[in-house]
Amino acid sequence: MVGTMDSQQSLTHSRERVAVTTGGLGMLALLAVAVLVAAFGVYSLASEAWPPILSLVPIVCVAAAAFIACGFYMLQPNQAAAITLFGAYRGTDRAAGLRWVLPWMIRRVISVRSNNVISERIKVNDLRGNPIEMAAQVVWRVTDTAQALFDVDDYKAFVNVQIEAAVRTIGSRYPYDDYEHQEITLRGNHD
Repeated sequence: MVGTMDSQQSLTHSRERVAVTTGGLGMLALLAVAVLVAAFGVYSLASEAWPPILSLVPIVCVAAAAFIACGFYMLQPNQAAAITLFGAYRGTDRAAGLRWVLPWMIRRVISVRSNNVISERIKVNDLRGNPIEMAAQVVWRVTDTAQALFDVDDYKAFVNVQIEAAVRTIGSRYPYDDYEHQEITLRGNHD
């Protein structure tokens, strides 16, 4: 039945945790070593300086270079990457720069920068029942990447719905104006 949940189907709340990742510069150096060893191996095999049995060395080095190259990703300042493995959340990487993680882990980059939203102007009845039009300017940012990505379908749409609900709630709790200046009003107290 829609709208009811038993104890077996309760909602879970995701919590951000630190992912196990590596800085990309060390892995970039390892990639360069693998490519150089592979090139030297091909050269040595072509000039017959190495016996044919060592032809596996360039093959292994090329495979290692391909494996390493697939794990790189870049994070700008105020960006994070949620790491998943076969659909299971493994953590979030917030370190800016060139990063590396095992290639089979999926990286989903999300901005944690501040965002400005000016809501649509909506009609609300104030505390006394007078119709007024209200809007809000809101500054928000993602603080928990796991909740933003895994607990709601579209976190930006979720924020917009919450802003509209907040504007309606605030508008209905206070009168628009009080000529006797005895109570908090929407017009006189913008905060």
